Amino acid sequence: MSKSISVQQAAELQKNGALMVDVRELDEFNAVSAPGALLVPLSQIQRDGLSAFNAAGIDPHTVGLLIICRSGGRSGMVCDALGETAINVEGGMLAWQAAGLPVN
Repeated sequence: MSKSISVQQAAELQKNGALMVDVRELDEFNAVSAPGALLVPLSQIQRDGLSAFNAAGIDPHTVGLLIICRSGGRSGMVCDALGETAINVEGGMLAWQAAGLPVN
C-alpha cells in the first residue's frame, strides 16, 4: 500500500521542491490544477506504462514524487504501481480546493 499525505502536507513538500504529478485527464487539468503540477494522465500511464513519465521528463522512481488526481483514487492506483517512493495526495484536487490552497 502506498504512502498518503494530506493536501496541506503536499503543498508544503511541493513548496520545498517536491515534484507533483497530476494523473487526471487533460480537460480536468486545464479546468483546475495545483500550481507547478505536471500532467501525466492515467490513460497514458495505462497505455505506455512508466515510459509515460519519462515522456513528460519525469523520473518515475523519484523519491517523494507527489501524485494527485480528483479525489485520490486514480493517484492511489498510480502510487501502487510506482511503489514505495511515490506519495498519494489524499482527497486530490477536491480536497486541495476545499483547503483553500492556490490553483491555476
